[in-house]
Amino acid sequence: MDLSDQSREGYLIGAAPGMAVTSQPRLSERMITVLLSTLAFVVALNSIIIFPLGPFLADSLGFPPHKVGFIGGSYSIAAAVGGIVSAAFLDRFDRRTALVVCALGFVMATALCATATTIVELVVIRACAGFFAGPLWGLLIAIASDNVPPERRGTAVGILIGAYGLALVAGLPLGVMVAVSALGWQMNFVGIAVIGLALTVIVSWQIGAQRQHLSDLRAWSWSGQHGAMIELITARSSVLAFLLIATASYAALLISPNLAVFAVHNGGLSPARLADVYLLGGAMSVLAIPLTGRFVDSFGAAPVSIAVAVITTGLLSAVFVVGHATGMLAVPLFAMVIAFQLVRSTVNQAWVTRVPAAAERAAFQALVAAVTNLAQAAGAASAPFLLDFAQDGRLVGMDGVAVLALSMTWAAPPLLLMLDRVLANRPPALLPRSTS
Repeated sequence: MDLSDQSREGYLIGAAPGMAVTSQPRLSERMITVLLSTLAFVVALNSIIIFPLGPFLADSLGFPPHKVGFIGGSYSIAAAVGGIVSAAFLDRFDRRTALVVCALGFVMATALCATATTIVELVVIRACAGFFAGPLWGLLIAIASDNVPPERRGTAVGILIGAYGLALVAGLPLGVMVAVSALGWQMNFVGIAVIGLALTVIVSWQIGAQRQHLSDLRAWSWSGQHGAMIELITARSSVLAFLLIATASYAALLISPNLAVFAVHNGGLSPARLADVYLLGGAMSVLAIPLTGRFVDSFGAAPVSIAVAVITTGLLSAVFVVGHATGMLAVPLFAMVIAFQLVRSTVNQAWVTRVPAAAERAAFQALVAAVTNLAQAAGAASAPFLLDFAQDGRLVGMDGVAVLALSMTWAAPPLLLMLDRVLANRPPALLPRSTS
């Protein structure tokens, strides 16, 4: 029986360059992506749920509301640490096994958040959840990349990142509704943990073993592993990829944490209309992000990045520099700002999946997750140095923050062009060996 006959029977024996091979009966690419995106939704929801819960946590645990940032910061920093630590060994295991281990650690730590009685306890427990979330996100992207060829990978990554948009739509209003009910804020973490556990079981059962990348691994040695990691991190394509991810993540967290304050104090929105902003922004993201992935697959990342930069320039200028986000335009304009933070990240994330070989894909994506979280933490920490409140209560300095964010946005097109040249000039990848 030849390879084409076996492929028709449902076994992936050969693959496009850059794809791993699986000897298990294979679901469709779309079904695998949808399954992985359900778990991505839980990761996304857990990362943003803390923000609408801030006032409830402050009242319940007895700390000043402005310290809620420590809870989010501990999660991001720990996710970065988890990504860096796990990168050294993540590719040495069946990706499904690694996914289950990380997901179980993530679920357990999330459930324990409900037991916190002080802000210190919550910061520590959230850090534990973040430590597992970093490599978990990297594994989701890696498994999707293993099963989807490069020419359709942008669409797959777009669906995964679109989980953040869905989390905005479902997570923020639902989290507040649960917190104000008799169940209390604790039930948010319990519910996320229960859903996450159920989805972990379903995903691991359905996607099958993901171990064929192991055939291309080098033999283990401390010196060899250290050298391989240095080689992976310092390769020109990796450096360009990390810069792409860092610029988008830094720019997003310059804007996102301050959007609500600006909308209320400068845009004149009531808290009720602010909820509309996040609902509409999430809905826009759910629609726009998969479409962005398809555009990347069809036209390449650089031209799509230029288009996104042009639109983002118009948006941030209208909202934060000129100040036109008032009246009837306020809600849709602020919502579009939210959506295009994720759209920008989709372009870069989709394209950098082309950088690693199959045998180093999970390590690379774990490092990408680490870079993402470190850049987000840097963006969130640096924006306050540029901001202040005027005597009339308006937030001052967002025009400067917007200009800085736009400089990061416009850095992407030249970086993508340089990355394209590097990838075009490297030796072609060999087809994975047959397991028949």
